[in-house]
Amino acid sequence: MKARIRLLPGLVAGICAGMSGTSVHADVNVQKMEEMVVTATKTAKDSADAPATVSVVTRKEIEDMNVQSVDESLTYLPGVYTHRPGGHEPSVMGTNVLLRGVPNYSRTLVLVDGQTLNDPYIGAVTWESVPAETVERIEVVPGPFSSLYGGSAMGGVINIITQAPTKRALSLKAGYGSNDFMSGSLVYQDRVGERLGVVFDYAYKRSDGYVKDEVLVAPGTTAGTVVTGAQQTTDTYGNTRYLIGDKGDNAWDSENIGLKFYLDLPADSRLTFGVSRFTYGSFDRNDFNAYLQDASGNPVSSGNVTLSGTTTNLTVRQSAFLTGPDIDVKEQNRYTLEFDKKLGQGAALKATLGYLDIPLYNNYIVPSSSATVDGGSATRLLRPNSEASGSIQVSFPASDRHYLVAGIAAGQRDIETVTYSISDWRDASATDAVKNRTGGEDRYYALYAQDEITVTDKVTAYLGGRYDYWTTKGFIEQVEMPGAYRTDYDARSQDYFSPKASVVYRPREATTLRASVGSAFHTPVLRDTFGWWTPSTGKIYEPNPDLKPETVTSWEVGAEQQVGAGTLLRATYFENYLKDLIYRTEDATTQSIANAGEAEVKGIELEVRQRIGNGLTAFVNATFNDPKITENAAKPATEGKYMTQTPRKMANIGVQGSRGPWSGSLTGHYVGKIYGNDENKDTYSGVYGSYDAYFVVNAKVAYAVRKGLKLSLSADNLLDREYYASTKAMGRAIYGEISWQM
Repeated sequence: MKARIRLLPGLVAGICAGMSGTSVHADVNVQKMEEMVVTATKTAKDSADAPATVSVVTRKEIEDMNVQSVDESLTYLPGVYTHRPGGHEPSVMGTNVLLRGVPNYSRTLVLVDGQTLNDPYIGAVTWESVPAETVERIEVVPGPFSSLYGGSAMGGVINIITQAPTKRALSLKAGYGSNDFMSGSLVYQDRVGERLGVVFDYAYKRSDGYVKDEVLVAPGTTAGTVVTGAQQTTDTYGNTRYLIGDKGDNAWDSENIGLKFYLDLPADSRLTFGVSRFTYGSFDRNDFNAYLQDASGNPVSSGNVTLSGTTTNLTVRQSAFLTGPDIDVKEQNRYTLEFDKKLGQGAALKATLGYLDIPLYNNYIVPSSSATVDGGSATRLLRPNSEASGSIQVSFPASDRHYLVAGIAAGQRDIETVTYSISDWRDASATDAVKNRTGGEDRYYALYAQDEITVTDKVTAYLGGRYDYWTTKGFIEQVEMPGAYRTDYDARSQDYFSPKASVVYRPREATTLRASVGSAFHTPVLRDTFGWWTPSTGKIYEPNPDLKPETVTSWEVGAEQQVGAGTLLRATYFENYLKDLIYRTEDATTQSIANAGEAEVKGIELEVRQRIGNGLTAFVNATFNDPKITENAAKPATEGKYMTQTPRKMANIGVQGSRGPWSGSLTGHYVGKIYGNDENKDTYSGVYGSYDAYFVVNAKVAYAVRKGLKLSLSADNLLDREYYASTKAMGRAIYGEISWQM
């Protein structure tokens, strides 16, 4: 792989040279395949002129796929890796979207209409809190090449842009599918008089789920009841294990409600106010399946057992089958206020205020090893968190050749964690004795500016920088005796300047060559500095109040070529260099965290898009990453190893669009082997806990019965592939839907 990566800069350079010399007779009045985008520069711009390789997912493309959560629509983009629970299940921390091999939720900045969606606790994103039916388009800008965004944009920026009301419209959807999956939504938008617009949305989903969590045990030493039903297998390291059952179906439901007002004011101004609430819960859990049976055929889920006809002994604990009680898992409330004003002669002012309140963040209850279905002790973790943020930005032409964007941004994030010892794991609301508690906050302030310079008619340069100042403080308190203590950590701070530079060269209308270099400053998430978790079973998660920010320096070179009116070719080579990498290490009892590492990611993205007649588009893309730890003082054995949770190879192929009353998509998605172990020792695939290479085919076909009324049928994992992405992936699932618009 290394040899191939070394050849990639030369390959891209060759493509660039070939493109710049290509004679495309359709240059004049060509029907371009690019989109208008705003995220890369915060000004409307053709994607071919943007200082980064911008990918766009439109509302029509979302409708042509079986998208139940916004992140699912990003699956087929080059350089994007999406990981989530199967069956469209919402997730507090299990859904992850990575750009260009830079791991972890918090290192990719996710916005909704320009305001942050990453949560204050760990930087994760509740994608389901933005109903797909409200989205106008999604823009993905990989790399930290814009000075307009903060430290979470190490891997890049994903901006979800929602629909604004232009007229009265109503959209209703209802569907049903495999695993009793049900989904329904309503979106109403209207203009009230000449100045007021309103959008109301509601969405509800539920599913009986499927079996994704298996129960494996290691060989034991104590003989017991003779049983049958165990299946010999291995763990991801090749150690002998026995599959003795599963945890049953992961049933869930979710609800989202939102309201947004648009008020057009005099003097080309607009005030926008939005509020939304998302909730997610589980039900019918702990209906587990024990595969072991005694001589009478009775299921066995606890005790010492001996496998029939062998000398193999196992120790089985019923707690291994339990997932905790049926609970409300998450509640998220989001409030936004925006003011936009056109100042004339191409100038504009934008001000934003946002508040993200998460009073319930994974109501986490872990039964102790002695717990049974009839009760038993457990630990419960509550971790409410919130963020208030604001920004003011002005953009204006400084001269005929300079267009400036400058602004200020600030915010404060707060978390609290409380771990309780509770007497009965079935009591979802118990708050018994407090084991420990922590609290923390951080504040950030930033100044940024970017100058778009028209060097010639064919060359545009972008120069900018961002200054960030960060301060944090908090406390850690051990309440449970013996050894009770409290430590208060005084405020500490750090600042950083992130320079950026890009050049875009368009020798012809159909050809774009670009190069960018930039750096980013990423502050530690509050879970890592002040989030303590001591479960009754498993490892203790220790925070580190002394963590300092990470940095990344990146560069890319890329090219785009449009051939005729229907073909778009893209190639991009990139390199990311991460320093002061925040890294977790663990021993038999504890997981700790420190600034211990350096890493690099080198890769290439290749893409071809082709129009097929009128209304259909075919695409194929491939991404090759080489993500490695280069230095790690905390664990030298990881040096030279691939980073965890980051695929080295990805590819997509498909066709989507509409023809007459028919519309839909047929897509194939490949993800290569991923490591979950930082020393890359988890080489065994096809077992619980492994991250397998996989290829899945998804399909959707829709028919417009008449104007506004559409029926559709979708199939996820059409070929019913079996694989593991840590837990067991969902098999083939069918979903039918009816939609009506007026």
